[in-house]
Amino acid sequence: MSDRREIVPTSTLVRQGTAGIGGLVGGAALLILGSLGGPWAFIVGGIVTVAGVVVGASSREDRLAGGIVAGAGVLTILSGVGLGIGGALLTLGGIGLLAVGGIGLFKFLRGLRSRR
Repeated sequence: MSDRREIVPTSTLVRQGTAGIGGLVGGAALLILGSLGGPWAFIVGGIVTVAGVVVGASSREDRLAGGIVAGAGVLTILSGVGLGIGGALLTLGGIGLLAVGGIGLFKFLRGLRSRR
């Protein structure tokens, strides 16, 4: 291996680190939402849905994020109803976000080591 490694730009490191942490936190949140049942699924799902709608309506730039949060709230409510599709989709999304977050964090750490 060569001693001359390419230094990763700071903006790339920030983007990779943010995506890594966001993916890990988001994946954990989806797994927690998917595990709720009974009345808790309705209460938390309703709060998350309303929060997503408020975020989406507050500014044009945040519409996508608000829609995603509102969708997670609706899926949480569906998992409380007993429909297996809501919990299954939340679990699948949570695992996917954990994987993407782990990859982003790995890239961040690798880029950080190249700056030494």
